[in-house]
Amino acid sequence: MGKQILLINDLPGYGKVALAAMLPILSQMGHHVFNLPTALVSNTLDYGKFDILETTDYLSNTIRVWDELGFSFDAVSTGFIVSERQAQLVADYCQACKEKGTVVFVDPIMGDEGKLYNGITEKTVGHMRKLIAASDYMVPNYTEAVYLAGEEYRSQGVSKDQAKVLMEKLRSQGAGSVVRAISIPE
Repeated sequence: MGKQILLINDLPGYGKVALAAMLPILSQMGHHVFNLPTALVSNTLDYGKFDILETTDYLSNTIRVWDELGFSFDAVSTGFIVSERQAQLVADYCQACKEKGTVVFVDPIMGDEGKLYNGITEKTVGHMRKLIAASDYMVPNYTEAVYLAGEEYRSQGVSKDQAKVLMEKLRSQGAGSVVRAISIPE
């Protein structure tokens, strides 16, 4: 029997990422997939031009309805978060789910190759830190990890020891476990 999985992420109009990628895969695997789109995004942010429709009011209303209906989840996975209000709402909801035994995964989608994605600001980094505290597992790439830990990006990569220190800094912010998505030169 499949698990009850809630995906909290953006829905792109173009691009094989976020909800557009996760929904069909998890459904095909036999899971019961619920989704709360954080935003409707015209295309992936790497094009430089995009439009975003934030859906925080919809999230808030849907969470209320689902609570009234008694919906519960085995796992929650978060991705792209658009605003401070949305980050707080999602963090609070994830914490409430976690207290009921739900496993919470956080992918702090913010940047790559040492740079934040277009439209992502330092304020967004602060919002993502709120979600870390509610997570059982977080899956940052190297860029996201250094921004969240307040460290400096090193284009040559990091050693195993430096990666361990970086992951420990993230764990100290509340993440249960940090799944390494960081390339380490041999």
